[in-house]
Parts: sequence; C-alpha cells; structure tokens
Amino acid sequence: MNCWGLSAREYADVEAEVVGLLSRLIQADTSNPPGDVTSAARVLEEYYAANGMPVTTVGEVDERPNCVARLGGAGGAPTLLLLGHIDVVPAVDADEWTEPPFSGVVKDGYVWGRGALDMKDMVAAEAVALVRLARAAATGDRLRGDLIVASTADEESGDFCGAKWLTEQHPDLVRCDYVLNEGGFEMLHVGDRRLYTIHAGEKGYANSRIVVHGHGGHGSMPQHERSVAHAVARVVKAIEEYDPEVLTTRTPVELIDYHVRDADLRRRLMDPATARDAVRELAVTNPDVARLIEPQLGLTFATTNITVGHGAVNVIPGRGEIIVDCRVLPGQTPDDVRREFEAALKGVAADWEFDCFCFTGANQSPPTSALRDAIGATMAELVPDGDVICENSAGFTDCTHFRAAFPDTVCYGFTPFVEETAAAITPRFHGRDERISVADLVFQTIFIERTARQLLT
Repeated sequence: MNCWGLSAREYADVEAEVVGLLSRLIQADTSNPPGDVTSAARVLEEYYAANGMPVTTVGEVDERPNCVARLGGAGGAPTLLLLGHIDVVPAVDADEWTEPPFSGVVKDGYVWGRGALDMKDMVAAEAVALVRLARAAATGDRLRGDLIVASTADEESGDFCGAKWLTEQHPDLVRCDYVLNEGGFEMLHVGDRRLYTIHAGEKGYANSRIVVHGHGGHGSMPQHERSVAHAVARVVKAIEEYDPEVLTTRTPVELIDYHVRDADLRRRLMDPATARDAVRELAVTNPDVARLIEPQLGLTFATTNITVGHGAVNVIPGRGEIIVDCRVLPGQTPDDVRREFEAALKGVAADWEFDCFCFTGANQSPPTSALRDAIGATMAELVPDGDVICENSAGFTDCTHFRAAFPDTVCYGFTPFVEETAAAITPRFHGRDERISVADLVFQTIFIERTARQLLT
C-alpha cells in the first residue's frame, strides 16, 4: 500500500479520522430540496470543538447554516480557503441502492452513501487537513499564511443561502487570495501516465424554455400535422441534432495537445469548421477524452423536461413546454443563446417562442498562479506518474460566487483520485450507489494538507 510518505501508523490514523468524519456527515441527511443542513453543520462543529478549533456558524436562515473555521498563520504569506458544500442531491430510488443512501457504511474498501463523492468527501478531507495542520502548529510547525475551511449550504438547488450569501454578507469571514474547491475529478490513464485536470474556470448556465403552440381538440379527431405533441417532437429532435457554433477563442488547446497524437486529427479539432466531426471521430476510439473536449467547443444543449397536456387521455393539448439546460463559455450572452436556438429550429414546422429564464455567465481564473504551482508540486511528490493540466469545467460550482465577490482571488476546482478513474466514478455522481474508495479519501486528505503547506510556507 502506498502511504504517500506517512508511516503505517500515521496513515491508519488519518484513515480512521477522515473515514469516521465522512460517515457521520453522510448519516446527516442534507438532501436539497429541502436543503436543511443543520445536522451536518452540527457534526462539523462537534469535530472542530473536539479538536480545539474555533468555528463560526452563520446563515441566511436557521436551517441553512455555513460553517467557517480558520487557522491563523504567522504572516507573510497568502490566505487559502478550502471550499465545500454540505448539501446533497436527493437519493431517488433509495430501495434500489446496495446500501442505504444515508448509512455512511464502510464496506469492501468504500464509504457508501449520498454525498460520498459530491462532495462530503472533500468537506471531510478539508476539515481533517485543517485539524492536522493545527496540531502541527501547536508544536511549533506553523504555517505563514492563513488557512480557512468554509463548508456551505445551498449549492445543489439554489444559491441564496450558501456561498453567494456568505461572500456578500460576511466577506471578511471568507476573503482570501486563493480558493480550492470541488472539480477536476477526471483522472485518466494515458499510456503509462495519469492525467489530472485543474478546473480554472467553468461554463455558465442559460436555463431556457421553448413554448410550442398548436390547435387543441378532441382526441378522436387527431389532425397530426397541427398537433402540439408532434411539433414538440420535431423541436426536441432539432435541438438534440444541432451542432452549435465552435468558438475558436476557447478551444481546449492544452487538453487536445496532451491527448491527441495524430497531427491531422489535432488540426481538425482546432478548426471550427471541422471540430464537431473530429470530436465525434475521437469518441469512437477515446470516448473519455471526447467527453472532456466536446463541452469546451461552445454552447451545449440538453433537453431535461418535456410537458405536453395535463393527463386527460381524450384531449389534444394546445400547448407544450420544453426545458433545456444550456451551458455557455466565457463571453457568451443570452443573445448568443437565442441566436443558436433560432439556428437550430430554422425550418422546423412548429409555432414556438423562446425564453432564457435564468442566466449566469461563465467565469474563469488565470491558469497560471502560485496555487497551480503548489498543486503541481504536491502531485509530483504524491503521484510521480501524473501530469496536471488546466481547463474549464462544463459544470457549475460555488467558485462562481467567489470570483464575482473577489475579482482578484484565484479559484480552482481540483479533487484528485488515485484509485479509481473518471469512467468508474462518473456514473455515481447524483446516481445510485454513490461511494468513494477509502484509499482515494485518504489521498485527498493528504493532498490538501500538503498543498496548503506548499502554498502557505
């Protein structure tokens, strides 16, 4: 077993501490909705108190508290904030899980339960890393910079009570130079190397609604060419088959250069006229890499909800609604989203109207910084066969709120794994049988502690 420079006894101590904390956090059901995270906040408060660490708990409403702990440094170095949310998505189909979703059971080398990957694992690892560094400080081994751990509410279903509220209402509590948050989960094997990706930015979202109108009537007299159901089907088909514009200014060059050895394929991936066909070709031979590259080419559409009618079997509805999850790259606006929908639906036989009902722009931090250097140095020490690159995330995290509140703060998403690859863990995010290997959980704890030392000393 690789103990990453720890003695077997110290490794066992770290494992027992972080596994025990994660199990307790999972047992605290913080499903959002409804979003009550008080039980998990109490777990953290008790853990910090037992280790002599002061913690500040504040929230917009009582049931959505945020816990902030700080280890003061000696001075002369930046401040690093370790960010994590303690709410989780609901555990649907709980009776189909191998282990109950809020059991936190340790079995077969895994910690099981909702939040084991998203993202109570990192919350536990951050808390244990902070406490271990505090213990070292008590013996004279003190960091120069401050280290903050902020465990927040309301990331999965909203942004009113968690990181957004915290940065706006209590900025001095969480003001920092650097943020390390969830992201960069995709460890891939490339030949005899491992590839890790730091998420230096993330796409924004443009939640969109297409309302389709038609002629209602009695079910016994279908006029299919005028049916809303048929029109909705045509609209959905057109959206799903449409290739949005490729943005050459945002091409994931570092990712393509690392993975694609074929010069002609690499050239076509860089060319907006051929990039879509090239990424489909890549998906045949290397689907994991194609999955990472494709969202970085431009705006993406994903139809997530379709509503037609109200249940009466003999009534032809006169209205249908399609909800589309759109993700945008930096610089794209609601007008760009509208233009892409108009292009996708040009010539489609349907009477439709468009509404972008919720828009948050994409955002990013510089891909080079002292934090990236610290991450790189730590990974080189712990994973000598690993390579680290920077790209943007296709998803949304609370880094968005820190970048908005503190424009000079560098925020990265990075949650490294050594035991399991992206192909293994990705289906468990927001899915059944969510779990994390104990070895990966311990590794994340050691990685966070060593990265803090690299940056803050």
